[in-house]
Amino acid sequence: MNDPRTGSTPEVCVVIPNRNRDTRLTFALDALAEQTLAPDRFEVIVVRDRPSRGLELQPPPELPLRVIELDHDAEPSRKRNIGWRASDAPLVAFTDDDCRPAADWLESLLAAWDNHGRSADVFLQGRTEPDPDERHLLHRLARSQTIREPSPTFQCCNIAYPRRLLERVGGFDEEFDFGGEDTDLGLRALDTGARRIYFDDVLVWHAVHPRGLAAAVRDSLRWKSQPLLIKRHPELRDQMVHRYFWKEAHAGIVLAAAGVALAPRTGGLSLLAAIPYARWNRKAAPRKRLTSPRSVAALSVLLAERTVIDAAEVVGTARGAIRYRTPLL
Repeated sequence: MNDPRTGSTPEVCVVIPNRNRDTRLTFALDALAEQTLAPDRFEVIVVRDRPSRGLELQPPPELPLRVIELDHDAEPSRKRNIGWRASDAPLVAFTDDDCRPAADWLESLLAAWDNHGRSADVFLQGRTEPDPDERHLLHRLARSQTIREPSPTFQCCNIAYPRRLLERVGGFDEEFDFGGEDTDLGLRALDTGARRIYFDDVLVWHAVHPRGLAAAVRDSLRWKSQPLLIKRHPELRDQMVHRYFWKEAHAGIVLAAAGVALAPRTGGLSLLAAIPYARWNRKAAPRKRLTSPRSVAALSVLLAERTVIDAAEVVGTARGAIRYRTPLL
């Protein structure tokens, strides 16, 4: 859509799906208002569910922003499709409502695309780091995002596609209801002959979300998209652990659970099956010196929490495997 202030078409459109993160979204919009790229060269489109608490955005007045409010709840894949299709910009940059792009983000994206002749056969991925203002919160079960090289999952926190490429592949697959839609889109773009190019100086900062165990388990149970990815892209099965496990931790915890279940019949011998997972869990935990009973207790709690979360991920993946009739744990 043309900018009503200038009558010109923006060169790049930023699409942000939003749900119940108004404060985080405000931080993202503030960062976009501080872009070094002139405001007549870009636009921002936020697609959000109907505000559940009656809150209204108060974005910086200088920001070229459009807000599309849906009268129903929608998953990120649908919101992103609505957003990019509402713009005529030749380049569409995707980020999330818990991200803060660096001030030169859009200028760097356009410069990178210019270096490749603004080709419709090139899409751009940038670097993502935990927000430096929140990095001190990144411990225990907190989550954030770090991308410092080309990512095989093509996360939408910092990626840009030419509009013609999005049209060619049909946009995001809206059957992905939580996660996986970004990976699927990137793989389908590659299948058309397009190239993904990574740029380390195209930077976005991702929020750090502290979580308790209950919240971490809820998040893990939502991950049901991996079986659908395998169904859509069977070649990915060769990248799975032993072909039928999404992660090494999943294979280990399933083996450990089998060992525990069989312990009464094996006189406890089958408990040895838990050793590989125990070793993996300890190796993946932060390396800290165990100098006191308190430090030993803290590590024990952390390992127990990680075990619960891994188990929840296996359950979520299994639910997806049943739903999409694609074996994976």
